[in-house]
Amino acid sequence: MNNPTTVTELMAEAANALIRRDPHRLEELERISRGWMQTHDEELAQILLLQAMAEAADLLLDTPSEIESV
Repeated sequence: MNNPTTVTELMAEAANALIRRDPHRLEELERISRGWMQTHDEELAQILLLQAMAEAADLLLDTPSEIESV
């Protein structure tokens, strides 16, 4: 898996990770986004979103997605 370098790539990778029910990838994406040059508010918003997605992925582990991962 590639490391995203833009917010667009980060969101696409996060969506695919949620579809795959992969909380570990979402945690990895959180670590990646923490190292980006951005405002504090942008960083907090991304971190909160990725943490919520990781929690959702955990809760949905045994439930298949109706969305196909790209």
